[in-house]
Amino acid sequence: MNVMPTLTLLLAVPLAAQAPVGTWTLASAPDITAAIEKGTEAMNFIKRPIARSRLKKTNAAYQRIKIERAGTEYVVTYDQRAPQHMPADGRGVNWKREDGESFLISMRVDREDMIQDYKAEDGERINVFHVDPATRTLTMAVTIKSQKLPGPITYTVAYKAAN
Repeated sequence: MNVMPTLTLLLAVPLAAQAPVGTWTLASAPDITAAIEKGTEAMNFIKRPIARSRLKKTNAAYQRIKIERAGTEYVVTYDQRAPQHMPADGRGVNWKREDGESFLISMRVDREDMIQDYKAEDGERINVFHVDPATRTLTMAVTIKSQKLPGPITYTVAYKAAN
């Protein structure tokens, strides 16, 4: 009787790629303010403080993220904010943030990652969610792009599975 192939298969299953569906709590966050300041340092002295203020207001490390698959849509809830409902097929839907700014938001799966995209008139934010199957750590890699910025601003926040 050959036991080794079965044992190998059983050990490999927990290490397979896992979708980030679930509830996650903040494990570690970079200095987002420093990333914003670095990304705006090449701007002229009039536009730079305006850009920094706006970016700091809208780029905080969330304490809790909940990602659900509900039928034909994904639902993402950040902290105590209203849930964001997006079709699972990647189509964009209109969404309005609490401050009244409107976006076209979407969610799609790309192999082992879930990619959430916010598009506004003056730029775009992309959140790439990835679960490390060995540590069950969720990373949210954020990229902010705008024709008004000298280049993209990037940072990554880590989350652990909530109990």
